Amino acid sequence: MVAIRKKAQLALAMIAVLLFQNGPMWFAEASAQSRIRGDFYPGDAVQVIVWQDPNSITAANLDINRLGISDDYIIDRRGYILLPLIGEVRAVGLTKEALADTLSERYRRFISGLYFVCKPLMRLTILGAVNQPGAYLVETTASLWQAISKAGGPKPDADLKRIYLSRSGEKVAENLLEVYEKAYTLQEVGVKSGDQLVIPTVRGFTLRDILDYGGFIISLAVLYLQIQRAQR
Repeated sequence: MVAIRKKAQLALAMIAVLLFQNGPMWFAEASAQSRIRGDFYPGDAVQVIVWQDPNSITAANLDINRLGISDDYIIDRRGYILLPLIGEVRAVGLTKEALADTLSERYRRFISGLYFVCKPLMRLTILGAVNQPGAYLVETTASLWQAISKAGGPKPDADLKRIYLSRSGEKVAENLLEVYEKAYTLQEVGVKSGDQLVIPTVRGFTLRDILDYGGFIISLAVLYLQIQRAQR
């Protein structure tokens, strides 16, 4: 019994050593797999919209448009965004409203009368029969139609009946024409950051199709000749 207990303790010690040696990577992976509370996640982005009360004291002295505060900001792996004048601000773990309040408070030290709106943006790759395929930052409340419009809209040969959503190389939703036509939001469709939206082209006649149809026609011709011979 004592020997078994010692072996168990030794095994636990070895596991602890391995976790300690690979600690940063192991904890980073575990953190990436768990969803954080709030509206923002590392790797995504925040769209910041700001306007200023024209009656504020600093309105005549400072043009906020020149600062370029209204913009899209990538959230780094630590959960921070970098803004003009105030530097780093933690976004991960906050709601849209809480982040807007945080920005108002931070900027109040320099500029009065600023009002903020913060919108979460997700990463979506749009591929296939669109005019500008690529990776885009889109609002989670955007419709599928709006997302495809960011990629320049569908090409004339786009097969909208066969639009599908891919995640980690697997289809997670397909035949999204109704979703496209009725302007369902990406949230309603179940789109997650990092997904791929694929718009296939209309299928034309391939060599296999020609061979299949050719074989079918030959079979009909043979059947017709057999019937003719049987009737003689």
